Amino acid sequence: MPPKANKKKAQEQQSKKNLQKKKEKLLEDKTFGLKNKNKSKVVQNQIKSVTASVLNCGTDARSRRMEEQKKQEKLARKALKKAQEAEQAALFGEALLAVSGKNKGSKFGGKEGKVEAKG
Repeated sequence: MPPKANKKKAQEQQSKKNLQKKKEKLLEDKTFGLKNKNKSKVVQNQIKSVTASVLNCGTDARSRRMEEQKKQEKLARKALKKAQEAEQAALFGEALLAVSGKNKGSKFGGKEGKVEAKG
């Protein structure tokens, strides 16, 4: 059953890409001619408001806030994990290197270097 879940995720990703392309096309259509017509503040503000409305259509404020909150939590977890790894390396770095150095023996009966051929 997991392959179906993967297909569902792939379809969701594809639909998000298609939705984004449609939004970009709609944005270009709505602001066509305004960008080059006049460089006044009024036109710039109108373009900015149209852009915001087109890019945010289909999503409500609550879902955007939830997505933003999830992103912040993910970044916080990542930073915490990185800090923990740095602390562990600072405390046990030399000990871990010494232990891992002992395990680096050869796999062939302890003979290192040249192997003599018989015959």
